[in-house]
Formats: sequence, structure tokens, C-alpha cells
Amino acid sequence: MRFPVRVLMVWCPGWPIRTAQLAQGQPVDEPLALVSKGIVVACSESALSEGVTIGLRVRQAQHRCPDLTVLPHDPDQEARVFEPVLRAIEDRVPGVHLLQPGLAAVRASGASRFYGGEQIAVDVLLEHVHAQGVADARISVADGLFAAEQAAYTALPGESVIVPVGESARFLAGLSIDVFEAGVDAAFFSGRMPGLLRKLGIRDLGALAALPRAQVHNRFGVTGLRAHQLASGEDVPTLVARAVPRELIARTVFEPSCDQVENVIALCSKEIEQLVGTLVDSALVCNEIRCRVHADSGAMQERVWRHPWQFTAADLLDRIRWQLQDLAIQGLDKLDHRGWSDDECLSDGVTLVEVTPESVDAAAHHAEGLWGDRPDEHVVRTVTQLQHQLGYDGVLTCTVGGGRLLNERRILRPWGDALPDARERRTEQPWPGSLPGPAPAAVFTQARVIEVLAEAGEPVTVGSRDALSGTPTWLCLSGTHRSRITAWAGPWPVRQRWWRTAKQQQLSRFQLIDEQTQAWLVLTDGSQWWAEARYD
Repeated sequence: MRFPVRVLMVWCPGWPIRTAQLAQGQPVDEPLALVSKGIVVACSESALSEGVTIGLRVRQAQHRCPDLTVLPHDPDQEARVFEPVLRAIEDRVPGVHLLQPGLAAVRASGASRFYGGEQIAVDVLLEHVHAQGVADARISVADGLFAAEQAAYTALPGESVIVPVGESARFLAGLSIDVFEAGVDAAFFSGRMPGLLRKLGIRDLGALAALPRAQVHNRFGVTGLRAHQLASGEDVPTLVARAVPRELIARTVFEPSCDQVENVIALCSKEIEQLVGTLVDSALVCNEIRCRVHADSGAMQERVWRHPWQFTAADLLDRIRWQLQDLAIQGLDKLDHRGWSDDECLSDGVTLVEVTPESVDAAAHHAEGLWGDRPDEHVVRTVTQLQHQLGYDGVLTCTVGGGRLLNERRILRPWGDALPDARERRTEQPWPGSLPGPAPAAVFTQARVIEVLAEAGEPVTVGSRDALSGTPTWLCLSGTHRSRITAWAGPWPVRQRWWRTAKQQQLSRFQLIDEQTQAWLVLTDGSQWWAEARYD
């Protein structure tokens, strides 16, 4: 390459761990590991010192470090926390190319011309990134993305590495072949190629670059060709500047802090209305938000709210109110849940409220059909007013989910929250032992204790092999009142959590008809009987 593309790389080491520590309030010196699909994908320095490494299974990591704190890997959260760093880079050098949270690149040529040299540009950018609280950031400049990335990995904390023009191949020659499995392109090089190269005695990139490219291409295909080009310093990157997203956030700062719920709501109203106006002007709808409440003590309470259609300004203010009420309940256990007054107080003053849309979509995708696909407007208004009087959990909506017992199949959500999707409901799973149709008309919220007796009045029991001790003859629903059983069917085993030995998990289901021609669905654990539902 006659004119190589100079790349300036900014690397913030251990960004996944840093994000988890900030979000969860974990101490820096505590062993911490992030897990995805049961595999460790990132770990802290203290965990590394205990023998935890990336790629271990969770049980292996916990065996090596019993005090290990395990958290799920959250790439979306890492991207959100990295957003201020990206904006800081864009303040000094525009056109940022994001490789992954914690790693970003820009073209070095423009910054070099503007600041009067690559070293000066690096110093200015490094100082500005340090001002964002990332004291150990490293910056490098080299020909191509690959060389710049590897140079950043070799830099010391808070320092920079500049590889002269045309010297990238010489710089890369001393690096181990293992860098292909540890960089941004690790997924592309995953497979047998790095292992085969080591078996062939090729330990570093210089030895790989010395091989004839055509033969490497013939042996390893496109992957080998790409690896040979990178090892030779012939990377031709395409830096795509990220589209700077429009700031969709409602941020209200309280100086001094405020501990009155209604006052907080009133002060948030202006920012919320501006956020909704911005969404309308952008032809967007939002059906999922993230609300963060920061307190005087430094604590931060975060919650995600969902809506079945789209949030209005009133809906957003309601969510903030309900979240503050939850905080008030946590602070004062003596509060009455049945009602709220305007003078309700928080135990800790609020200093900042942030509402950020988590899921936005084009408004055209959510237009109502010809016959409408939502409840009538006056129904929505009436139910919403009723919810204001009874509280957030006072009005519920229901959907059918998967399960073996009937009360498990009913999923209740507060009015205004989105109902669970098919993956959450799990209705497509087989659920052996579940009741086939037709379903009973009335399902009891809590199963009622009943008695099933034989002809002589002794209780009917069910043995381990579903053998009955007698013929079900009498049904006692309450007290001493008995109804003669005219027909019955069963038992049908309901085996839940079969790996446990608890007797209550081994249930059997019966259908009974009494002399009033009333049909019942009952359960028994062998000795105790319950009425689960009634057929009408």
C-alpha cells in the first residue's frame, strides 16, 4: 500500500467489568465474572489472580474462586455506559468508528492536520478521555485497524503507542499468533487455523507473513488469506463513522433534592412533555423506557417499564410516580398500600430523574387498522382512572401461559404494561400432565381444601402407583355437608419437579360429578384433596 490508512485507536481496558461494577455497585477489588450461556466472557483482576480465566464454565470458575460474584453479560448496558466516552472522542475528533464497547477508532490524518501532528492529537484526546473518568485509557496510531488495535493492547495505562508510517509489518512481526483469537476479529478466525499454525511451528505473525501467500490461501482458504494480509501489515480498513443518535432522554435535576413525590412529578412534567414532543416530531413511538432515580445518598434505582402500545406524557409521569411510590414503601414499611396522598414523602431525597426510551419504532408501523386493534378510548380512560385510585397493582390484565396446574397458566400484569410474548408464556412447550380441553369455566385463585370419602366415610387415598384405597363416593366441600359422587374419572398424574422427593410435588388429578350435576376438577397428593376448578 502506497498510502496506508492511518488509524487512531482508543482502548478502555476491562470495559465489561468496569460497566458491571458501576451498574451493580461492586467494589473494584472484589472477584467478579460476567457470564454468557454458562461461560465466563470477562473477569476482574482479582478473579484472574484466583485462577479464573475467560472460557471457563461457571462451576469451574466458582470452584477456583469460591467468593466469585457472577453476573450476566449485558452488551447493551456496556454500550450505554460507553456513550459518554464516545461523545468525548467526538468532541475532539469527529467520525468515530465503534468496534465494540470500550474500543473505538478514528482516522488519524484529519486529527493530525488539525492539531499539528499525531503525537499532539493523541495527547489532546488522551487528556479529554481521562476527564471522563477513564484514567487507564490507552491510545495508539498505526497503519490499519488491526495494527492499531494490537498497538493499543501493548500500551501502558494512560500512555500511547505510535507506530511510524510503513512500520506496521515490523511491529506485528513479533506478536504471537494467538492475537487472532483475542481481537475484535476473533469470531472470524475461530476454528482450526490458529491451532494448525502452531502445530506447523508458526508461533508469531512474522513467520506467517514470510510464507507464500498463495500457498496459505490454498491451505486455509479465505481465513488464511485474511490472516496473511493482516500479518503483513496490509490491512485496508473501512472506517464507518457512527450516526450520532438524537438524544432521546428526559433528565430532571433537583437542586436542592426533593423528597415529595408530587413535587418530583410536577418538576419532571416539562422534560417529559419535551421528550414526547421530540418523539412525535421524529415520527417515532416508544413502548419501553428505562427510568433511573438518583438519591441524596448516592444510591440509584433503575427500572424498565413496558407499554402494550405507546407511551404518552401522562403514561410516563404515571410510571415515575409508581417507581417513587415503590421507593417510599421500601423506606417506610408502615405506609398503607390502599391509598396515597399528596404529602407522601421519600426517606431519601431525589437529586436526578432520567427517563430514556429503550425501544422506539417508526410510527407508521404502529398505525391502527381499519377496525382498530386497541380498546375503545373511553374504556382506556376509565380503567386508567380506576388504576389511579387503586394503585399500580390494583387493575390487572390476564393472558394464558404454559404450565401444568391451572393457576400457573394465568399470567397477570398491571394494566398498561405489555403482556408477555410467546417466549415468556412458553405455550408452545408440551407440558406433559397438563389438562387438555375443554377448560373449566371457573379456576380458583387458591385451591380449596375438600374431602373425598368412600361409602363408609373413610378418606380415599391414592398410593404410589395411583391405586385408590376405595371408590370415591362422597364429596365434602365445606363442613359436614356431603354430596354423593355420581361419576368420576382419574387419576391422571401431574409430576412436577420429579427430581425432588417432596410429597406435595407428586399430584394426581380427578374429575368428579356430584348429585347436583356439578362437575369438579380436583387434585390430591395422596392424602389431602383440593378443588382446583369447577365446570359450568
